[in-house]
Amino acid sequence: MTPISKMLLPALFGTVIAGAPLSAQTIATDYDHAINFAKYSTYNVNKIHATDPSVEQRLLLALNRDLASRYLHPADGGGDLAITIVESNQDKQEYSSFYDGVAWKRGWGAGGFLDSAPTVEDVPAGTLVIDMYDTKTKSIVWRGTATETLTGSTDKQDQEMDKAVDKILAKFPPKYEKKK
Repeated sequence: MTPISKMLLPALFGTVIAGAPLSAQTIATDYDHAINFAKYSTYNVNKIHATDPSVEQRLLLALNRDLASRYLHPADGGGDLAITIVESNQDKQEYSSFYDGVAWKRGWGAGGFLDSAPTVEDVPAGTLVIDMYDTKTKSIVWRGTATETLTGSTDKQDQEMDKAVDKILAKFPPKYEKKK
């Protein structure tokens, strides 16, 4: 190896490593561990709220594609699951009453990020939240979030949103373990 390439290789490696956290998406999911998600076969997207209304259709397409690969099908005017999606590409505040009449507290644990009364919440820039509710019990059964999802051009944002939806739903439906 020449002396110049010996110097350039560590510099290139350092640049790649330093830039990696800037493009990383942070994914978090939580769900009701007492539910067998195999009982759900249909869904209805109740609400989609995005900072830019043109993004809403792209989010819906990504969600429908991903759920179809998991044998969930959209239902007209109902379904086993009601889904809401919130996306923000700028810092803002969102009222949790956005979910209108759906039980906000869950009965499956305490202290989780889903245990909250209706309040004003800060939604950081680049956040995507997908919530799923059981339409019979009107309680939240699953939530996935992705942060740092949107950067750069519109084409790049589309790819990152698709990636974020894919990553959020990667482990959906969760495996059911029957309690002994």
